[in-house]
Amino acid sequence: MNPYESIQLPNVINAAGKMTYLGSSAVLPEVARTMSESARSFVDMAQLKATVQRKIAAMVEAEAACVTSCAAAGIVVSVAAALTGTDLDKVEALPLIKGGKREVILQKGHAVSFGANLTQMIRMTGAEVKEIGTVNGVKPYHLKGAINEATAAIVYVVSHHAVSSEMLSLREVTDIAALHGIPVIVDAAAEVDLQLYLAQGATAVIYSGHKAIGGPTSGLIIGSKPFMEACWLQEKGYARAMKIGKENIMGLYASLEAYMRLDQQSLTESYANIVDVLQREVTGIPGLSTRTAWDATRPIPRLQLIVGDEAGLTAKQLIGLLEQGTPSIRTRNHLADEGIIQFDPRELRLEEIGQIGTMLRSILDKRKQEA
Repeated sequence: MNPYESIQLPNVINAAGKMTYLGSSAVLPEVARTMSESARSFVDMAQLKATVQRKIAAMVEAEAACVTSCAAAGIVVSVAAALTGTDLDKVEALPLIKGGKREVILQKGHAVSFGANLTQMIRMTGAEVKEIGTVNGVKPYHLKGAINEATAAIVYVVSHHAVSSEMLSLREVTDIAALHGIPVIVDAAAEVDLQLYLAQGATAVIYSGHKAIGGPTSGLIIGSKPFMEACWLQEKGYARAMKIGKENIMGLYASLEAYMRLDQQSLTESYANIVDVLQREVTGIPGLSTRTAWDATRPIPRLQLIVGDEAGLTAKQLIGLLEQGTPSIRTRNHLADEGIIQFDPRELRLEEIGQIGTMLRSILDKRKQEA
């Protein structure tokens, strides 16, 4: 039974992917058991965090790790760490910044919203955001010219939300930053590779525990040990308001263990199979055509449903009717203005595909009758 039905919430078919607004990931059964048992037990929280963080660092081959309540909290914690280092007086003073380093550099095409504004997460610490370049072009001289004695860090975003062309590459950013001893913080919340960005010179990389990793709501920062030590110390300041519970720490750890065992190629093939089955299910529905598209930075295929004039309604109208149905079908809607609805396979079950086809036919048949 869906537990949310007990409070009169509709059943949801998640064809949107690992989206925060839908709860991101359905955890594995063994992860759920670990979380349940952890929630009913007591532990020294400092020892739990230190042990799990040490084990995670070894697992992903990083110098050190810091567990947070989510990736957004990881951004705040990382920026705060860049402002304070391991000076507890500075940690307790935020958002009053003690010292001259108060600016965080961000490429203009990386000033994204992921449900909240990235720039607000940075400014929460008291830091000033210095955007460089334009949304369609950032050059090395923009970054070099922005660096001064007040520069505390550079934040770099890897996301489908960010502008993907004509921005500086991470390697370009880290090479310039290294000349000045400036930390580079990478927001890679939904990315799949847990080693790539550190290998490109990042000081700290932030991941969401409940996106690619498939865990409960949580976050993870990995990077250099001196920087992680400054992140850990934020528990005496900002991170106290963003603390993570024992059951989610253990859930993240169990999910990460399972994630590291995954064969990514086989996983991608399973996603492609779901897309193929869904494509066969919806092919032939009047007014709709399909194609497969791949994510720009991750090995994720998606079915694109192209809503034509014959459908008698727009993509946005169709999205609304799918959401209002029983079950409520949620899709990935970044291209809705272009008449395209995307179906993401990662949290979609094979047994739900028939329901999607039935709902689409029902909606379009009804619209045809009303015309």
